[in-house]
Amino acid sequence: MLPASFALPKGAGPIAALILASLLWGTADVAGKLALEAIPPAMLAALRFGVALAILWPLARWRGGARVPARVTAPLGLLGVALTFLLQNLGLDRTTATNASLLQGAAPVLIVLLAAVALGENLGPRRLAAIGLAVAGVAAVTLPGSDGLHAAGPGDVLVLASAGCFAAFVVMGRRAFPVYGTLPVLAGMAAWGTAALLPLALLESWQAGPPIVGPEHAALVLYLGAGCSALTYGLWGYALRHLEAGCAAAFDTLIPVVGLTAAVLVLREAPLIWHGVGGTLVVAGVWLVVSEPRSAVAVQPDTALAGWTRRRAPREALLPVTVGRE
Repeated sequence: MLPASFALPKGAGPIAALILASLLWGTADVAGKLALEAIPPAMLAALRFGVALAILWPLARWRGGARVPARVTAPLGLLGVALTFLLQNLGLDRTTATNASLLQGAAPVLIVLLAAVALGENLGPRRLAAIGLAVAGVAAVTLPGSDGLHAAGPGDVLVLASAGCFAAFVVMGRRAFPVYGTLPVLAGMAAWGTAALLPLALLESWQAGPPIVGPEHAALVLYLGAGCSALTYGLWGYALRHLEAGCAAAFDTLIPVVGLTAAVLVLREAPLIWHGVGGTLVVAGVWLVVSEPRSAVAVQPDTALAGWTRRRAPREALLPVTVGRE
């Protein structure tokens, strides 16, 4: 038993989960950039989530729980797995790891806006200020270059599209995870996402020949699949059972800061003074959300979920989801 002075504050679990997920995802672009040297984009995404599926499926079977209908897991898998990471890898293959990490700072803004429209979440001044600081920080590190401002290239556009798909996944996941639990939903969506990626991976292999994968590339795939997919999606699924999507989105703004740091340390990309300014603004935005007063957050099933809950979901899954209550 830990002393009272070492106890985590109420509600710290979901926050810690999101911070850890952002730290892991912040390194994913650097790892992906290195893996893409030998493995084409669709094949890398399929291998990555094949590893994640091999971890999540047995865990979900072991823990048990309600069966999740395909109409729930299939859209989540297509958006949150297949499209998100296919577009990300295609973009990463055409831009730098620094740009890819920084452009993912658009995801929190998209999540907040989609959550306000689809879930009716509050866009209070504190949250808007936090997102504004985060956007300013991302702009500060994205737009300036050593020779002036730069327009987004094809790779950057693909990464932004990937961020949009992830935003849609988060908003949909905010409905699904509290009803069915983290592992059953993740296992189902990983299966659908991997199944959608396999034909594209086989087509790549048929056109360009099978990739020559060395031990270092295999290690990167394992890291991306186990650490940056299975674990991070598990952390996000857990957090979305306790926090509003708009609140959770703010922690995604840590990814550009971590990604930039990883690109500098691993890929030796030279940082500019604007990177420090932008990183400071992003951290300030996250702090506004971390220090936001929290109260009980109820998840009301929408029309699509009403059918699931009547037939499958346990009664306690429909109770309000309270921040800080495990």
